[in-house]
Amino acid sequence: MIKDYGKRFYVTATGTTSATATKAATSGVVYYITDISASSDKAGAVISVKDGTTKIWEAITNTSYNHSFATPLAGTKGALVSITIDGTAACKANIAGISI
Repeated sequence: MIKDYGKRFYVTATGTTSATATKAATSGVVYYITDISASSDKAGAVISVKDGTTKIWEAITNTSYNHSFATPLAGTKGALVSITIDGTAACKANIAGISI
């Protein structure tokens, strides 16, 4: 049996020179990021994960990137979480996790 530890969330975004998928801030709620994925047409594209305005994780990719966090990244209570990737003409960003 799978125990439900919180409400799941999924956010996706598409852009040209950047894409930012954001889970909006909710008072009293903590977001735990379990998975991210991003793709870009730019070689050396930077992927940044933020807790509010604070960068908490970063990577560089040449095409696409998928990552599942064995220990979820925890946001600050009441703050938004987001993932951003840069590109030249096409990029996508996806973030998933649970809210408690």
